[in-house]
Order: sequence, then structure tokens, then C-alpha cells
Amino acid sequence: MRNRLANRASSRGRGTSALRQVSTQIIDALQPRAGEHMVIKKGFGGFTNTPLDTILRTMGVTTCVVVGVTTCVCVSTTIRGGVEHNYRMILVKDAVAEINRETHEAEIQTMARLFADVRTTDEVIAMLVSAATVRS
Repeated sequence: MRNRLANRASSRGRGTSALRQVSTQIIDALQPRAGEHMVIKKGFGGFTNTPLDTILRTMGVTTCVVVGVTTCVCVSTTIRGGVEHNYRMILVKDAVAEINRETHEAEIQTMARLFADVRTTDEVIAMLVSAATVRS
């Protein structure tokens, strides 16, 4: 898909740098706060060719909560990469999407069976609230 978009942009007289600029803009509400890390994902998975594992280990993180698109490519690759790095992976099933609903559901079943704890947004929020309460 990315190659098709890049080819389409090039055929219209714009290089891939224009495509990259559009695809990497962060809305104001999601701008990193002071002290937060921003990891630039250059491929399908968040752990592939990024400093994500090093950042998480330095911070003492053992569990990753994953949301995003597409379920069968980027989300799945990130979850599998996290498992390979020995993280507990949580897939938020109502915060991921795929073009085809049947493919989406099949991938969620695969993730639940082998790679991740599959939860809803409400369940993850409750887990985070509970963890914060225990720490304070």
C-alpha cells in the first residue's frame, strides 16, 4: 500500500518526501509531553528497527497495550515482535481495525490464542486504574 501511495505521489509530480510529511504529522492533542519518547516506526512492526525495546526495558516496562491499524499487518507484527522480546502483550480489540471484517476477526482470534491478552478499551482502562490505585 505504501509503495502504491508513493508511486501515486511521484506520478503527480510530488516525491515521497511530501507523502512522508503528511503521514507523520501529529495533532496538537497527541503531541509528546516533556520527557515522553516518540518512536518512529519505519516498517510494519513497532519493534522492528526501532529503539522501542531499549526504551521500554530502560523504563522497566513489562507489558505493552497495542491499538491501531491494520489489525493483520502493523498491529499483528508489533504484537508478535513484543512477544519475541518477552513482553506481555495486550490487544485492545475495539481499538484496532482492518479493511475486511472477517480477516480482522480471524486475526484477533489468532492473537488471543497465541500472542496477546485480548481486551476491550473499558477493560484496559479498568486495569490501568486498578494498577494506579495499587501503586498509590
